Amino acid sequence: MNISSTHRTSVNETKAVAIVATLILLLAAFRVLRAGLLPELPNFSPIAAVAFCGGLFLPGLLAWMVPIGALFVSDFVLSLLIGYPALSSAQLVSWACILGIVGFGRLAAQFSFSMPRFFSFLLGGGLFFYLATNTAAWIANPAYPRGAGGLWMSLTTGLPGFPPSWIFYRNSLVSDVIFGSILCAVWALSRRTTQEVRQVQSA
Repeated sequence: MNISSTHRTSVNETKAVAIVATLILLLAAFRVLRAGLLPELPNFSPIAAVAFCGGLFLPGLLAWMVPIGALFVSDFVLSLLIGYPALSSAQLVSWACILGIVGFGRLAAQFSFSMPRFFSFLLGGGLFFYLATNTAAWIANPAYPRGAGGLWMSLTTGLPGFPPSWIFYRNSLVSDVIFGSILCAVWALSRRTTQEVRQVQSA
């Protein structure tokens, strides 16, 4: 392969990365639109899918900057639209969890890709987010009883007057599968296209 064909291959790989990064940004925008248009679907959000797939599919610093930046910006927009504090202990916990899920993606990138491994890491990241944020709510919110009973309450029924916590997790689980599958399909299609271009260039 000559220098010109190597350059063309590099350009096509960059395009594949750009497609996945753009979809991540669009899903972050969907997160804001969903909160305004479908408030009856709490936690139906691409948070875990964006964080994990960004860490898995994007290279180098982009794996951290694109999903984290997109989710941080969408959080601030949501705080303006809905009215919750942009900076709070709950938000800090959520952001720490997002960082952790991106780390899940970077870890998964060290292994050969397989669908069972992909969904295991993806759903594991969503479970981590659910357990960590609800445990933090139990610790910080005095309305929850102390002890194991209060922790179980934070993970299942939640506080009176709010939807049960398990509904939030159910919705996030469904959204993780849907949005993770979309991101994976786009990544696979862009990789296939790039490989076909390589074969044509090397012929």
